[in-house]
Amino acid sequence: MVRTVLYSAIGLVAAAGGPAAYFAAPGYWESVKEEWTPSDTVSGGAPVQEVTGKSGNAEVTPLPTGELADIPIHDITQVLRFDIDTAWVLNQWPRVSTGLAYLRLHGYRVPLVTGTTTSDLAGALTYYFNPGQQVQRITFQGLTGDPSILVSLLTTRYRFTRRWTNHPGLFVYEAVGPSNGRKSVLTIRPAHVVSAEAPHQRFHVDLVMERPS
Repeated sequence: MVRTVLYSAIGLVAAAGGPAAYFAAPGYWESVKEEWTPSDTVSGGAPVQEVTGKSGNAEVTPLPTGELADIPIHDITQVLRFDIDTAWVLNQWPRVSTGLAYLRLHGYRVPLVTGTTTSDLAGALTYYFNPGQQVQRITFQGLTGDPSILVSLLTTRYRFTRRWTNHPGLFVYEAVGPSNGRKSVLTIRPAHVVSAEAPHQRFHVDLVMERPS
């Protein structure tokens, strides 16, 4: 299932070392799992599967038990973009979860790690393509120690603005939606427990970006 497959791909790497090793503090990926628990199928979509290999010779296979996936580090400015295609996604990550259907969209989910500083992100990134093979929606759910770089990117490149709420611990940023009325929304809230021993886990991030008009 999608949770088992994706958590195997990112949790084992975090435990074993490599680019995601700094997120291996006790409870880090458990926190991600608690905050991001999608259904295995969405809106009647097919069961989520794993695509391995590069585009053109990709195969749909389950994740082998105990196999460690090599999660590459990606610059956040290079992944939050709408000018890509499915071939680009398949060439950027060694394993991609597919079959995530939402209305007329088809999703490709990948584990995202952007670096090792407190302002970097780690979690699940999903690209949803429309029938014209354009990226229609991008979602991200994960954790960070400092969301300022993400906020700066969204406010400057995609014109997100802060929307004040009555909740003192909730930070919400929105962008004007396209013609279908949907809005792009970034929600940031503090972790349930903020510890000096886990500086990369201070904030939960939930982002939904709609294709600009």
